[in-house]
Amino acid sequence: MARMTRTAPHLAAQAAGPLPDATLEAAQARLRQLGARVTQPRVAILACLIDAEDPLTHQAVIDRLPADGDVDRVTVYRVLDWLVEQGLAQKRAGHDRVFRFTLVEHEAARAEVHRQHSHFHCTRCDRTFCLEAAGVPAPSVAPKVPRGFAVEHVELTVNGVCAECGRTRGAGGAH
Repeated sequence: MARMTRTAPHLAAQAAGPLPDATLEAAQARLRQLGARVTQPRVAILACLIDAEDPLTHQAVIDRLPADGDVDRVTVYRVLDWLVEQGLAQKRAGHDRVFRFTLVEHEAARAEVHRQHSHFHCTRCDRTFCLEAAGVPAPSVAPKVPRGFAVEHVELTVNGVCAECGRTRGAGGAH
């Protein structure tokens, strides 16, 4: 039987306190390594990504910024796109077509972990669950590819309705 563990919430918004000084210093150092201007918005937004365990939407980044900061919504969009252009962050659209941002190294670490198991995506609530075989490595399900092609990894996502949404639907409620 597969063990299911829930992955990041689909909105990835978390209540956040002030960013740790070490995280802000790390963000400043990364910007200096790039040879880029070190501005308060860049530092704050990069620090949000450094501190985040899960990919963040634009709104989740805004929610994590200090309330007394002077970073408007448009600046958040511009800085996130700039971080992607600089190769520090990745921008991916979720099943809900909302862009989420993550540090390149965070995404690489997640990708490595997620190569080891499959996922179940609920088409009703848009949550994604990890499907981990109990102590058994995931079987290789690489399809046959044309000559000259090289498979690097295979991602398997099963789409359907999760147990919670199934119960809600079975009780006559709409989700």
